[in-house]
Amino acid sequence: MPGEGRAPWRRRLWLSGVMLLAASIARGDEPPAPSARLVCPRRPGPGRIVCEAELELDRGVLVWADVLVLEAPQFAPPLRARVGPSALHMKSDQRQRLQLALAATAPGSGTLRVRARAVACPDATLRGCWSLVREAQARVEVGPITD
Repeated sequence: MPGEGRAPWRRRLWLSGVMLLAASIARGDEPPAPSARLVCPRRPGPGRIVCEAELELDRGVLVWADVLVLEAPQFAPPLRARVGPSALHMKSDQRQRLQLALAATAPGSGTLRVRARAVACPDATLRGCWSLVREAQARVEVGPITD
């Protein structure tokens, strides 16, 4: 039968993956707990708003991160729906801060919601890494401060 020669290869690959997963669980290699924070400064009138998304680990090494816009106010759409390493504003072993720009076209108040994705490793050897996802949101306000 066609494809029969590949079945044992696929089965061995699947079993290898299961064994590696079981070994990492047995060692207690749990992924780090990331925190994601999003901050957008208030703007007095229409213009560019530069928000900062910060992803931080409680342990390990943060190797890579990006931010995807899930929801933005109609009056302040994002200039890009995704920002990655090129938008990196600050980086340390356990923290990365990326900048995300919105184009405020009118006064208003709304919510910006993002999904931060990252790759984290237990140490600098970059072996046994995990992919991590965390969502964050911030209030976007454009217009004068009034009581």
